[in-house]
Amino acid sequence: MKILFVSIISLSVLSSQDMGYKMYENGDIQSALDYYEQLRNTENENISQDELLYNIGTIYSQMDSTSKASSVFEQAYEDSSVYSSDLSYNYGNTLYRSQQLEESLKAFRGALLSNPDDLDARKNYEFVKSEIKKNKSMQKKKDESKKSDKEESDKNKQKEKDRDKKDDSQNDESSNQQDKNDSKNNDEGPTDNQNSKSPDQQNEENREIQSKQTAENILNAIKENEKVNKKRKQANYSNESGKDW
Repeated sequence: MKILFVSIISLSVLSSQDMGYKMYENGDIQSALDYYEQLRNTENENISQDELLYNIGTIYSQMDSTSKASSVFEQAYEDSSVYSSDLSYNYGNTLYRSQQLEESLKAFRGALLSNPDDLDARKNYEFVKSEIKKNKSMQKKKDESKKSDKEESDKNKQKEKDRDKKDDSQNDESSNQQDKNDSKNNDEGPTDNQNSKSPDQQNEENREIQSKQTAENILNAIKENEKVNKKRKQANYSNESGKDW
Protein backbone atom coordinates (compact mmCIF):
# COMPACT_ATOMS: atom_id res chain seq x y z
CA MET A 1 0.00 0.00 0.00
CA LYS A 2 1.39 3.38 -0.97
CA ILE A 3 2.47 5.53 1.94
CA LEU A 4 1.42 9.19 1.74
CA PHE A 5 3.93 11.69 2.95
CA VAL A 6 2.81 14.06 5.70
CA SER A 7 3.84 17.45 4.33
CA ILE A 8 4.55 19.07 7.65
CA ILE A 9 4.35 18.52 11.37
CA SER A 10 2.84 21.20 13.55
CA LEU A 11 5.06 24.15 14.35
CA SER A 12 7.13 24.16 17.48
CA VAL A 13 5.54 26.35 20.14
CA LEU A 14 8.21 28.79 21.28
CA SER A 15 6.05 30.04 24.10
CA SER A 16 2.45 30.05 25.13
CA GLN A 17 2.23 33.58 23.77
CA ASP A 18 3.87 32.78 20.39
CA MET A 19 2.12 35.13 17.95
CA GLY A 20 3.63 33.44 14.89
CA TYR A 21 2.13 30.14 15.89
CA LYS A 22 -1.30 31.75 16.37
CA MET A 23 -1.03 33.39 12.93
CA TYR A 24 -0.14 30.04 11.41
CA GLU A 25 -3.06 28.31 13.14
CA ASN A 26 -5.44 31.03 11.86
CA GLY A 27 -4.24 30.45 8.29
CA ASP A 28 -2.23 33.69 8.01
CA ILE A 29 0.89 31.84 6.87
CA GLN A 30 2.70 34.80 5.31
CA SER A 31 2.33 36.87 8.49
CA ALA A 32 3.64 33.93 10.54
CA LEU A 33 6.65 33.67 8.22
CA ASP A 34 7.38 37.39 8.50
CA TYR A 35 7.10 37.18 12.28
CA TYR A 36 9.65 34.34 12.56
CA GLU A 37 12.02 36.06 10.10
CA GLN A 38 11.96 39.15 12.35
CA LEU A 39 12.71 37.03 15.38
CA ARG A 40 15.82 35.63 13.61
CA ASN A 41 17.20 39.12 13.37
CA THR A 42 16.55 39.79 17.06
CA GLU A 43 19.28 38.99 19.53
CA ASN A 44 17.43 37.22 22.28
CA GLU A 45 19.00 34.41 24.25
CA ASN A 46 15.58 33.14 25.22
CA ILE A 47 14.68 32.35 21.62
CA SER A 48 16.00 29.09 20.12
CA GLN A 49 17.44 29.64 16.67
CA ASP A 50 17.01 25.93 15.90
CA GLU A 51 13.28 26.17 16.56
CA LEU A 52 13.01 29.38 14.55
CA LEU A 53 14.70 27.75 11.58
CA TYR A 54 12.51 24.71 12.00
CA ASN A 55 9.33 26.84 11.96
CA ILE A 56 10.49 28.95 8.99
CA GLY A 57 11.48 25.88 7.00
CA THR A 58 8.19 24.18 7.79
CA ILE A 59 6.19 27.23 6.66
CA TYR A 60 8.16 27.38 3.38
CA SER A 61 7.42 23.70 2.91
CA GLN A 62 3.71 24.38 3.51
CA MET A 63 3.89 27.13 0.86
CA ASP A 64 5.48 24.63 -1.62
CA SER A 65 8.67 26.71 -1.67
CA THR A 66 10.72 23.54 -1.65
CA SER A 67 14.10 25.07 -2.47
CA LYS A 68 13.79 27.70 0.30
CA ALA A 69 12.57 25.14 2.80
CA SER A 70 15.47 22.83 1.96
CA SER A 71 17.95 25.68 2.35
CA VAL A 72 16.56 26.63 5.80
CA PHE A 73 16.51 23.04 7.05
CA GLU A 74 20.07 22.52 5.82
CA GLN A 75 21.15 25.62 7.76
CA ALA A 76 19.42 24.25 10.85
CA TYR A 77 21.39 21.03 10.45
CA GLU A 78 24.65 22.97 10.16
CA ASP A 79 23.95 25.16 13.16
CA SER A 80 22.84 22.39 15.50
CA SER A 81 24.79 19.45 16.87
CA VAL A 82 21.60 17.66 17.95
CA TYR A 83 18.77 17.22 15.47
CA SER A 84 15.19 16.87 16.61
CA SER A 85 13.07 14.11 15.19
CA ASP A 86 10.61 16.67 13.78
CA LEU A 87 13.36 18.63 12.03
CA SER A 88 14.77 15.49 10.40
CA TYR A 89 11.30 14.36 9.41
CA ASN A 90 10.30 17.63 7.73
CA TYR A 91 13.72 17.92 6.10
CA GLY A 92 13.30 14.40 4.72
CA ASN A 93 9.94 15.37 3.18
CA THR A 94 11.48 18.46 1.57
CA LEU A 95 14.36 16.46 0.11
CA TYR A 96 11.93 13.88 -1.25
CA ARG A 97 9.97 16.60 -3.05
CA SER A 98 13.24 17.68 -4.64
CA GLN A 99 13.83 14.07 -5.74
CA GLN A 100 16.97 13.86 -3.61
CA LEU A 101 16.08 10.38 -2.51
CA GLU A 102 19.38 9.32 -0.97
CA GLU A 103 19.53 12.48 1.18
CA SER A 104 15.86 12.11 2.07
CA LEU A 105 16.51 8.56 3.29
CA LYS A 106 19.33 9.83 5.52
CA ALA A 107 17.05 12.48 7.02
CA PHE A 108 14.35 9.92 7.86
CA ARG A 109 17.01 7.68 9.35
CA GLY A 110 18.05 10.62 11.52
CA ALA A 111 14.44 11.09 12.62
CA LEU A 112 14.27 7.44 13.66
CA LEU A 113 17.55 7.67 15.54
CA SER A 114 16.14 10.63 17.48
CA ASN A 115 12.78 8.99 18.01
CA PRO A 116 12.56 5.25 17.23
CA ASP A 117 8.85 5.31 18.00
CA ASP A 118 8.07 7.80 15.22
CA LEU A 119 5.83 5.60 13.02
CA ASP A 120 5.42 8.25 10.30
CA ALA A 121 9.20 8.58 9.99
CA ARG A 122 9.52 4.79 9.78
CA LYS A 123 6.85 4.54 7.06
CA ASN A 124 8.49 7.31 5.05
CA TYR A 125 11.90 5.73 5.52
CA GLU A 126 10.68 2.42 4.11
CA PHE A 127 8.82 4.19 1.30
CA VAL A 128 11.87 6.17 0.15
CA LYS A 129 14.04 3.06 0.44
CA SER A 130 11.60 1.20 -1.83
CA GLU A 131 11.60 4.11 -4.30
CA ILE A 132 15.39 4.07 -4.51
CA LYS A 133 15.41 0.31 -5.11
CA LYS A 134 12.72 0.63 -7.79
CA ASN A 135 14.58 3.45 -9.55
CA LYS A 136 17.79 1.43 -9.56
CA SER A 137 15.92 -1.53 -11.04
CA MET A 138 14.38 0.67 -13.74
CA GLN A 139 17.76 2.23 -14.52
CA LYS A 140 19.31 -1.22 -14.78
CA LYS A 141 16.61 -2.27 -17.27
CA LYS A 142 17.20 0.91 -19.28
CA ASP A 143 20.94 0.26 -19.34
CA GLU A 144 20.37 -3.34 -20.43
CA SER A 145 17.93 -2.19 -23.11
CA LYS A 146 20.45 0.37 -24.39
CA LYS A 147 23.15 -2.28 -24.37
CA SER A 148 20.90 -4.69 -26.26
CA ASP A 149 19.98 -2.01 -28.80
CA LYS A 150 23.64 -1.14 -29.28
CA GLU A 151 24.58 -4.79 -29.77
CA GLU A 152 21.77 -5.20 -32.30
CA SER A 153 22.85 -2.04 -34.09
CA ASP A 154 26.48 -3.21 -34.19
CA LYS A 155 25.31 -6.60 -35.47
CA ASN A 156 23.31 -4.99 -38.27
CA LYS A 157 26.25 -2.77 -39.18
CA GLN A 158 28.51 -5.83 -39.37
CA LYS A 159 25.98 -7.57 -41.62
CA GLU A 160 25.95 -4.55 -43.93
CA LYS A 161 29.76 -4.53 -44.02
CA ASP A 162 29.85 -8.25 -44.83
CA ARG A 163 27.22 -7.79 -47.54
CA ASP A 164 29.12 -4.87 -49.07
CA LYS A 165 32.33 -6.88 -48.92
CA LYS A 166 30.63 -9.79 -50.68
CA ASP A 167 29.25 -7.49 -53.39
CA ASP A 168 32.69 -5.99 -53.94
CA SER A 169 34.19 -9.48 -54.23
CA GLN A 170 31.57 -10.50 -56.80
CA ASN A 171 32.19 -7.32 -58.77
CA ASP A 172 35.93 -8.02 -58.76
CA GLU A 173 35.34 -11.58 -60.02
CA SER A 174 33.06 -10.30 -62.77
CA SER A 175 35.64 -7.72 -63.78
CA ASN A 176 38.41 -10.34 -63.85
CA GLN A 177 36.27 -12.65 -65.99
CA GLN A 178 35.60 -9.82 -68.43
CA ASP A 179 39.31 -9.09 -68.64
CA LYS A 180 39.97 -12.77 -69.41
CA ASN A 181 37.35 -12.78 -72.16
CA ASP A 182 38.81 -9.64 -73.69
CA SER A 183 42.30 -11.16 -73.58
CA LYS A 184 41.04 -14.36 -75.24
CA ASN A 185 39.40 -12.40 -78.03
CA ASN A 186 42.62 -10.53 -78.65
CA ASP A 187 44.58 -13.80 -78.87
CA GLU A 188 42.18 -15.34 -81.42
CA GLY A 189 42.84 -12.62 -83.97
CA PRO A 190 41.72 -9.23 -85.10
CA THR A 191 38.23 -8.06 -84.45
CA ASP A 192 35.60 -7.55 -87.14
CA ASN A 193 36.67 -3.94 -87.38
CA GLN A 194 40.22 -5.03 -88.15
CA ASN A 195 38.95 -7.53 -90.82
CA SER A 196 36.81 -5.02 -92.58
CA LYS A 197 38.22 -3.76 -95.93
CA SER A 198 37.13 -1.24 -98.48
CA PRO A 199 35.23 -2.46 -101.62
CA ASP A 200 38.20 -1.53 -103.88
CA GLN A 201 40.60 -3.58 -101.80
CA GLN A 202 38.20 -6.52 -101.83
CA ASN A 203 37.76 -6.29 -105.65
CA GLU A 204 41.51 -6.13 -106.18
CA GLU A 205 41.99 -9.24 -104.13
CA ASN A 206 39.25 -11.03 -106.08
CA ARG A 207 40.91 -10.15 -109.39
CA GLU A 208 44.26 -11.44 -108.18
CA ILE A 209 42.63 -14.70 -107.08
CA GLN A 210 40.84 -15.08 -110.46
CA SER A 211 44.05 -14.31 -112.37
CA LYS A 212 45.97 -16.93 -110.42
CA GLN A 213 43.16 -19.43 -110.97
CA THR A 214 43.12 -18.73 -114.74
CA ALA A 215 46.88 -19.11 -115.05
CA GLU A 216 46.71 -22.36 -113.13
CA ASN A 217 43.91 -23.67 -115.39
CA ILE A 218 45.91 -22.79 -118.52
CA LEU A 219 49.00 -24.50 -117.16
CA ASN A 220 46.98 -27.61 -116.30
CA ALA A 221 45.48 -27.64 -119.83
CA ILE A 222 48.94 -27.41 -121.43
CA LYS A 223 50.15 -30.25 -119.26
CA GLU A 224 47.12 -32.33 -120.20
CA ASN A 225 47.63 -31.60 -123.89
CA GLU A 226 51.27 -32.62 -123.69
CA LYS A 227 50.23 -35.94 -122.12
CA VAL A 228 47.79 -36.58 -124.99
CA ASN A 229 50.39 -35.78 -127.65
CA LYS A 230 52.88 -38.03 -125.97
CA LYS A 231 50.43 -40.95 -125.98
CA ARG A 232 49.71 -40.40 -129.70
CA LYS A 233 53.39 -40.45 -130.56
CA GLN A 234 53.84 -43.70 -128.68
CA ALA A 235 50.88 -45.24 -130.51
CA ASN A 236 52.21 -44.23 -133.90
CA TYR A 237 55.59 -45.60 -133.11
CA SER A 238 54.10 -48.94 -132.15
CA ASN A 239 52.12 -49.15 -135.43
CA GLU A 240 55.12 -48.37 -137.50
CA SER A 241 57.17 -51.01 -135.84
CA GLY A 242 54.50 -53.67 -136.61
CA LYS A 243 54.55 -53.30 -140.47
CA ASP A 244 55.87 -56.10 -142.77
CA TRP A 245 59.03 -55.04 -144.65
